[in-house]
Amino acid sequence: MALNPAQPSVPDITCREVAEWASAYLDAHADDATQVRMALHLAACAGCEAYVSQIAAVRDLLGRLPGPAVEPTLRDRLRQAFSANRTPPPTKM
Repeated sequence: MALNPAQPSVPDITCREVAEWASAYLDAHADDATQVRMALHLAACAGCEAYVSQIAAVRDLLGRLPGPAVEPTLRDRLRQAFSANRTPPPTKM
């Protein structure tokens, strides 16, 4: 694909930044510019593409595991305890 000189260039991203932002990228929690920079880097860097693919595979497998079974009585007691310890938000002055 030829580059369009009228389009602004996308700043480079380093392999270290890819490693730091991989989870945010996979969960679409990075801003649009970062998502684009990551996608461009992954398209050009086989090592980072493999790394992010491995992180995605582990995340997907962990997501399939069943969660811990918590009996309803314990869950209710925990919710009450957390609610009792919650600090109210500061009031606006």
